[in-house]
Amino acid sequence: MNLEIIKASAPLLTQGMLMTIKLWAGSLLISLSVGSIFGIMRSRRLRMNIISPLCDGITFVLRGVPFYVQLLIIYFVLPDLCNINVSPATAGITALGLCSAAYVSQMVRGGMNAIPDGQWEAAQVLGMNTTQTLFYIILPQTLRTITPMLTGELDQVLKSTSVVSYIGVLELTRAGMNIIACEMTVAPVYLAIALMYLAASTVLNAVSGLIEKKLYKKC
Repeated sequence: MNLEIIKASAPLLTQGMLMTIKLWAGSLLISLSVGSIFGIMRSRRLRMNIISPLCDGITFVLRGVPFYVQLLIIYFVLPDLCNINVSPATAGITALGLCSAAYVSQMVRGGMNAIPDGQWEAAQVLGMNTTQTLFYIILPQTLRTITPMLTGELDQVLKSTSVVSYIGVLELTRAGMNIIACEMTVAPVYLAIALMYLAASTVLNAVSGLIEKKLYKKC
């Protein structure tokens, strides 16, 4: 590996990595919030006549349409239909967050449905209302159950930020492509990019492991 090229490219790669982290953090905010709400509304015990079927339909569409197509729709189609301007970064965060939210919704729904009905009934006997039962009894157990799957989804979102480079966002992969176009050297740059993604993934999995251990100790 040509270390001189990597050293000279370090500022641009760092800038790209920071943008990748921003895309990842923004999309996770959407993914976890929307996905959790949809998952709760779609769970067996909390279904509502109109809202739950609507959430089912939205989740089906978001899971069925590839992320890249969703990205193109949000960046090119919606601005044209609504006569608005959407920045590439905003489009990337929105598309990635909504796509991931569909999978988080499935995880939350499955985790809640796996909890025995007796847990709900016992909480009601103790005088808890539905909201208290959900936040103090059901969701903590659900989180413990879905943490490994949720970690995998968060990791996948991190990798998927590279797709946003196709609409011009200067994230890590796009930064590497720009460096290669100037230096005409492929291997060192792509290996450096791979190592940076691997480092970020390692940190994510380490933090997730610590959280999972704490959750198991509490329950």
